[in-house]
Amino acid sequence: MRWILVGVIVFSWVFGGASFDVGAVEKSLVRVKLMIQADEESQTVVANLLRKELRALGDISLVNEKPDYEIRVIVMGSAAKDKENSGVAFSTVFLNPYVRSGIPNFYLNRCKIDKEDLQITEDLERTQIYKDHLLQVGSGKDIEQICKDIAQNFKGNLLGPPRLSLQNR
Repeated sequence: MRWILVGVIVFSWVFGGASFDVGAVEKSLVRVKLMIQADEESQTVVANLLRKELRALGDISLVNEKPDYEIRVIVMGSAAKDKENSGVAFSTVFLNPYVRSGIPNFYLNRCKIDKEDLQITEDLERTQIYKDHLLQVGSGKDIEQICKDIAQNFKGNLLGPPRLSLQNR
């Protein structure tokens, strides 16, 4: 009987702790939405490469809804590797949603009642804050490196240690 009790305690400790750790890791993931505008062939190539590079950073979950950040990429030209002679340009914008935590709930609820003010709350839900812009050019053979640079820029400039503008004051 004692061994059964010890076995149950060890079993719950091992598997209970493992499920707790998984939840903690999932909460620490940064939710990123990736949006790519390009011709069909380029969009597939760039999407696959960027997903691979972003996942390689760790602690990033690619999502379609409620992201912490959005990465919007516009690709002009052909991103096919076999077209080394053709040029390609990437315009990448990093955004994150506007946090409404500073707006009191009573005001937001009042706006939902007034038809004129309803537009304000709808606009707030769509509002995003511009964080960074990256413009890169190259040829078809540079596509992988450009995607790596985008991921590294995202990691270094947005996921790095938080910057406090008043830190030295």
